[in-house]
Amino acid sequence: MPATKTLPECARDAIETAITDAQDDDPVVLWWDDGGHLAEIVENVSHQLGCRFRAAEQTPLELRTDAPRDRTVWYVPQPKRDDVDWFRDVENTGGVVEAHIGKLAARCFENDRLQSASIRTAYEEADDREQVATTLYQELNGDGGLPSLKGLQTKIVLDGNDDPVRIVLEHGTENLPDDHDDLLQIRDLLVDEGIAAVEGVTDAEVIVDRTRRFAVAEWLVDAGLDESALPAEYRPEPSSGLGISRPDLQSLLSKVDSDRAAELAGTYLDPNAIFWHDVLRTYDDPWELADCPVDATLEHQLWNAWKRTYRNGEYETCINQATERHDRLETTYGDVPWTRTWAQATEVARLAHELDTWEERGDTTDVVDLYGDVDRGTWQIDNAVYNLIISGEPEADLHEEHPATATLGELRTSLTESRYLDYLTELGDLVVDQIEAGSPFVGENYAHQFFDQEKEHLQSGQSVALFIVDALRFDLAHELAASIRRKLPSLEVDETPWVGTLPSDTEFGKAALTPGSKFSFSIELEDSELVPKRNGREITNYRREKLLAEDGWSYIMQSEDDDSGWTNRVAYYWNDLDKTGEEELTDFESVFSDRIETISEIICEKLDQGEWDRAYILSDHGFVSLPRSVDIDDIYPPADAAKVTRRWVAGTDLDDAPGVLLDENAHLGYLDDNTEISALTDPIQRFRNQGLPDARFYHGGVLPQEFILNFVTITQE
Repeated sequence: MPATKTLPECARDAIETAITDAQDDDPVVLWWDDGGHLAEIVENVSHQLGCRFRAAEQTPLELRTDAPRDRTVWYVPQPKRDDVDWFRDVENTGGVVEAHIGKLAARCFENDRLQSASIRTAYEEADDREQVATTLYQELNGDGGLPSLKGLQTKIVLDGNDDPVRIVLEHGTENLPDDHDDLLQIRDLLVDEGIAAVEGVTDAEVIVDRTRRFAVAEWLVDAGLDESALPAEYRPEPSSGLGISRPDLQSLLSKVDSDRAAELAGTYLDPNAIFWHDVLRTYDDPWELADCPVDATLEHQLWNAWKRTYRNGEYETCINQATERHDRLETTYGDVPWTRTWAQATEVARLAHELDTWEERGDTTDVVDLYGDVDRGTWQIDNAVYNLIISGEPEADLHEEHPATATLGELRTSLTESRYLDYLTELGDLVVDQIEAGSPFVGENYAHQFFDQEKEHLQSGQSVALFIVDALRFDLAHELAASIRRKLPSLEVDETPWVGTLPSDTEFGKAALTPGSKFSFSIELEDSELVPKRNGREITNYRREKLLAEDGWSYIMQSEDDDSGWTNRVAYYWNDLDKTGEEELTDFESVFSDRIETISEIICEKLDQGEWDRAYILSDHGFVSLPRSVDIDDIYPPADAAKVTRRWVAGTDLDDAPGVLLDENAHLGYLDDNTEISALTDPIQRFRNQGLPDARFYHGGVLPQEFILNFVTITQE
């Protein structure tokens, strides 16, 4: 039954009645308000009726200091007193209203006076009258419509809240009243809301448990569970009325903030608080119910079913399932251990699928196309391994009973420490075959030809920025390009595969990226050292800077203060990635993730500030990133090797050296006729070389990860 009047309207009725019934033509109306919550309402109504208004602040005696000469409302924020003799003339000639906010609120329900008496009683018997008064005032002051009697009773019992189901689902016994009668009133409100399972229950914990079980059952049915599998008292009632209805628990979780949602994940996915284990443990296809993000039994059944699908090699199905579950849990709870676990399950399945199908992607006799195709290349396998490793061990944050705690680590290790190494070995064999077939990379873009090939866009009339990033592997360059696309969508960002200089070390890669024709670059063996040259002169750091300056470029090394020197033609060198790989030996993948974002911010800032015709992101070489646990095979270099590094040796007679031989027969176009380089392709091999620290990060060989590069071109659309 809805209210028919507001508190101000009832106050007006009370004063008008008192004036009408008074003996005096200009009476005094004395209003006693036990609690003093109606002062503002009584004052406003008094003025509307043309009455003066006076309120006693400390004692009723204050009202006698100024005798009224016209209609006046005296307001006393105290209970009525019978021992004040000098008020009897007001009672005889004027009018008296004895109404606190509870009594006045009951009058708002004039069509149900009998039931509305509970409102008055609730106020008078409340331990916290202030809270009840606040609720009554907010609900009946006329703002936002008039409440129903039931709704108002609910808010009084729930301290201003109007949803008993939400209170129980969110807070459990925490916000339930200690008073037995109030608890039973909440129970009855729950029954009225359709929670039949709590009918007759008198224990608070049982009320909470059954309400939550009902809410989980409701969501399961909404997701597709046949309600006949549930006891009758837990079957949700058919929705009635107009509009879209959804389960109470879903409604609750859609409204709480992210921190509270994360806390509730522990309630509704806790294996110690399973709700429908007997129903779900034998469910034929739990993925039919995957849209339901509550009940640990369902979560565990989904994981076990997903694992069986994975073991069967149905990786695309696993990718879709893990993505579906991740998205559902993330929407519901945000970033929680369950969400992160399914996110990694997606990466595991994606990597397994890519390792299973990589040979189907392209021509295995053309390694550059096979690896470096921007859309389909096997560089995506490195990216998947990278993402998998930096995502850590999310299952460690789950309860130990979650089946992922026993299986996810095993799957992750199998992929990164076994199948990935097998893939690298096979990929290396393809590179060997292609090089030994002669003229291995005909028709490809060579890094040492960049300035010559792009001279139309690099001439002095253009405003161009070169961002030259040391050790920017193909997949990291793709991440960087994607980040720039997101931050500066008005720019055109293109990616193109280029063949880096072999051996793929910084000294030769950066030397190749200096101004000059494609025929002027060479690598020669001099005094047991391999030396890069342009036009017959060795390219040192000083020489590289001089060549750039002579060609009209500003030369900037990565530093804290690089604002000066940014002209309309600038070459900016970022060396942090290679340094990170060599020095951050324990967790360099996650460090790389931070570095890529930092590089993106710098590039976007410079592009956004300047009016560039064109910008390039270039790299000197990539790198091999091995798993955390791998046994490296330290092999001995041949005795006639003049120069020995981790992944290559140089000399003049290396026919019997391990790896693949790079000489004049390889037709690379820059090796001196008498210079031979033997570079390793086996991912776990390296030449013994004193002082080498790390077994996880290296470059210089001829795995595609080391020399097939992703050059990014940025222009205005």
